[in-house]
Amino acid sequence: MSVRRPPLDLRELLFVRVIAREGSIHGAARALGGKQSAVSRSLRLLEERLGVSLFRRTSSGARLTPAGVAFLREAEKLLDGTVGLYERTRRWSRGETGVISVGVQGSIPPGRISAILESYSLAQPGISFTYRDNAKKELFQALEQEEIDLAIMTLPLPGSMVATVPLWSDRVVAIMSAEHPIAQVGTASWAELHDGIFLIGKDDTGEELLALLMRKMRQAGFVPVTRQEAVRSLRVVALAANGSGIALLPDAWLGFLPAAIRERIAVVEVIDGDGFSHFAYGAAWHRERCPPAARTVIRFLEQQATAF
Repeated sequence: MSVRRPPLDLRELLFVRVIAREGSIHGAARALGGKQSAVSRSLRLLEERLGVSLFRRTSSGARLTPAGVAFLREAEKLLDGTVGLYERTRRWSRGETGVISVGVQGSIPPGRISAILESYSLAQPGISFTYRDNAKKELFQALEQEEIDLAIMTLPLPGSMVATVPLWSDRVVAIMSAEHPIAQVGTASWAELHDGIFLIGKDDTGEELLALLMRKMRQAGFVPVTRQEAVRSLRVVALAANGSGIALLPDAWLGFLPAAIRERIAVVEVIDGDGFSHFAYGAAWHRERCPPAARTVIRFLEQQATAF
C-alpha cells in the first residue's frame, strides 16, 4: 500500500501564523530570519494548492481573509499539538514519562512494593507501573530478555549483567507448635534447632528458605533433616502448628496468618554468629539496557534505600 505525503507542511503553517501576527510578509520574513521572497513563494504555493486566498494583500501589509481566519484557527491547534508532542516525547528521553514493567518475586509480602513505587508515581504523574509475579529464576531471565524493566527479589544475585540496590530485609523466624520444647525460649541458634524436622513448602519461598537453612546449618556443623510438603510455604505453618515439625518464614508474613493458627504456634527468632538470620530484598535491573524512566526510579530507590 502506498503512503501518501501529508498535504500540508508544518513550515507552511508556521509562515501563516507569523504573517498574521506580524501583519505583513516582510515582517514575517524578518521575524523568521529568512528571505521575504521565500516566505512569499511558500504562501503563494500553499494558496494555490488550497484554491483559496488566506491573506488580502495591500500596500500596508497582509490581513487574513475569512478563509484565512478559519485556516489559522486549525493551524494553531496543529502547531501547538506538535510542540506538545515534542515535549511529551522528550520527557520519555529524560525519564519523566513512561510505563515501567516491574517483576515481583512471589516471596515478597503483598502491598509492600506498590506502596513504595506508587508514592513515586504520585510525585511523578508521568510515570506508571505494571506488575507481574514470578519465581526468582524467571525474573532473572525476564530482565536478561528485557521483558521487564525492574525486578524486586531476594539478594544477592549471581553474575555481573544485573545491577542491584538493597531495599529492606525481613528476619527469618522458626515456627513450631506452642507445645514444642523450644517454644518458650524466644530465641534459638541453628545448632539448637538441628535435631528438628524442617518442613519446606513447594514454592519459590520454600526454595529460598531451604537454601538459607542448608547454608546456616552447615556453618553450624550440622546437616538438617528436611521434608518437602506439596503446599505453599504459608500453608506449611499449619502443619507446624499440628506438631509435624518446624517451619521457617520471613517475619513479614506473620500478619497474614489466621488468628486460629497464630494461637497455636510459637515464633522463635533464629540467631547465629552474624546476628539474626534474614532475607535481603532489593531492586534489580539490566546493567546496560535500562530505559530512562526506569533509571529515574532507580535513583529514587537508591536515595530512599535507607528509609526502607
